[in-house]
Amino acid sequence: MPRITSKKKMRYGSVSIVLTVAVLAVAILSNAIVTALAMRYGWFCNMNPDRLYPVTDTCYAYLDEYVFSKSDADIEFIFCSEKEEVLEDGTQAMVHATAAELAESYPDRVSISYLNVWEHPKKARSYGVTASTDVVVRSGDNHRVCTLKDFFTFSAADTTLPTAYNGEKRFAVAMKAVVSSDTPMAYFTVNHGESFPDYSLLIAATDAGYTVSYLDALSFDIPEDCDLLVTYNPAQDFTSIDGVSGFSEIDKLEAYLEKGGNYMVFVSADTFSAGGFANLEGFLEKRGVTFDHRTGEENVEECYAIRDLDHALSTDGYTLFGKVPEGGKAAEIMEGVGSSLRLSNATSISPAKDFTSDGKDSYTQGDYRMTTLLTSHPSAEAWAGGRAAERTTDGFPVITLTENKAQNSHVMVCSSTEFATETTLQSASYDNAAFLLTAMGAMGKTDIPVQMKSQPFDDTTIDTLTTRQARNITVVLTAVPTTLVLAAGLIILIRRKFA
Repeated sequence: MPRITSKKKMRYGSVSIVLTVAVLAVAILSNAIVTALAMRYGWFCNMNPDRLYPVTDTCYAYLDEYVFSKSDADIEFIFCSEKEEVLEDGTQAMVHATAAELAESYPDRVSISYLNVWEHPKKARSYGVTASTDVVVRSGDNHRVCTLKDFFTFSAADTTLPTAYNGEKRFAVAMKAVVSSDTPMAYFTVNHGESFPDYSLLIAATDAGYTVSYLDALSFDIPEDCDLLVTYNPAQDFTSIDGVSGFSEIDKLEAYLEKGGNYMVFVSADTFSAGGFANLEGFLEKRGVTFDHRTGEENVEECYAIRDLDHALSTDGYTLFGKVPEGGKAAEIMEGVGSSLRLSNATSISPAKDFTSDGKDSYTQGDYRMTTLLTSHPSAEAWAGGRAAERTTDGFPVITLTENKAQNSHVMVCSSTEFATETTLQSASYDNAAFLLTAMGAMGKTDIPVQMKSQPFDDTTIDTLTTRQARNITVVLTAVPTTLVLAAGLIILIRRKFA
């Protein structure tokens, strides 16, 4: 009898050991898989409740290359209040901590001072200070005034509650500006019904080192100091000299680019439902870009909208991830930019008929070369009129860059206005901001702080899971533990029955 009991204990003990080893193996394997997926798709959330944001090595590298190696001038951070008041205010104290770290890292070049704007209003006015929370970055006769809000990013739904800290980038851009002899200008067109859902694209241009202004190209010529011209979400076509209009914005654009200008256009599938854009489309077709249309029922012109259920961030499939083409010019330009590139309600782009392929994702015609910088995934479909219209094995182009080498001009076209909104540009989960800054770099502005990102406050959300991935993970997390428990129960039940 003792021997039989001993054998049963050994068998049960063996089963327990095997089950323990199996559970540990599954746990280790699951951890390895989730870690690999997190690294691949950016499944991270910020867990920094204390809001401590030291200056990063990326910022120091930028300052060393573009600020201190270019000029011997000293830089002064002037806080427009007494030191005690600055340190007592939570948000001002965060900004001061960044300034103090920079001053400590460059003790012979950077200093901090304090200006009581109430006691010295004349001096404050000479800097253009408007509030005691402003910070002046000064070098010699050059200065830039940064408001407290400039150091943070905000939700469009609540412009009073900051969502992320942007301190090191704001200081770096201002420091670069005050030691430079010229400040580049970016103008945003405003006379075509352009509507901005938020100011994130303007902030991105500021982060790139541009001073931002607006331009009515119908009433005024494009200024000589314009380094970058941007049109976002137009509702009306550009004018051309015809029987109705005696002014041609298209001619102004052509003259601007002939002098080496840079132009960015943001449209969407909805843009072309607002009416005809024959002049703008003709201008872009000359640069290799055509938007895909088809004539639907009742001879209605329908613009393609890209849908991808396999890489979607929404249940309808129209909010999705794009991808940079592998190899070729696009991969060279976008080297180092992450793969979490979100777009929504995008229309597809095709090369103009006179452009011929000269390699991976590039097309040429005369002095023009059009390169596809971003496509959908190959699993995407183009929909029009509520039904699938076309598929492709390579993905639909959605962002292109055309260069004219003879003029040294560039035109970037993005077929998704949502690509440049608060949701994508101010989120640490997506790489859209780095993509746009890198594109600006490819258009000639090489001193852009591409890798300096806003640092979000404590956030427990993961925004980069596609709908399909979330569904698959839910199935796995539900089915696998249930199957393991059921299998273990059956093994024990059968072994006990026949023991």
